[in-house]
Amino acid sequence: MFESLTITTILFILFFFWQNKRLGLTAEVPLDPNNRVHYFASECLTTLKNLLPHCSVREIGANELSFVSRDSELVQKLYVKDGQLWLQKGEARDSALNQLGPEGMVHFEKASETGLIVTVEAKTTEASHKLSVRLEVTYS
Repeated sequence: MFESLTITTILFILFFFWQNKRLGLTAEVPLDPNNRVHYFASECLTTLKNLLPHCSVREIGANELSFVSRDSELVQKLYVKDGQLWLQKGEARDSALNQLGPEGMVHFEKASETGLIVTVEAKTTEASHKLSVRLEVTYS
């Protein structure tokens, strides 16, 4: 009896492991299109919420923003290219921050003298998801 319970338990573990892989339940990036765009938008907004609060905004555009971080004096630039959010730090090589999907975008808008509205739209051919946040910044 013990042997049959052990074999059954092992088969159940293998079955659930196979289902997990097939459905992508523990994948870093979800396989489901709706969940994928939610993940992309959330990750991008989290990155922006870590970079931008209390920074000094130099230039603002629809899909790009030049700013000086509160921790440095270096002018940095955020922009969207090929469905990804990129960060350019001075003369250094640009680095990709977050995936947004092929049609994704980030919109920056001056809300007030101390406010910046950031809207992130992650978009693929199957689904899209939009998130916004207001951040406290200074303009120079």
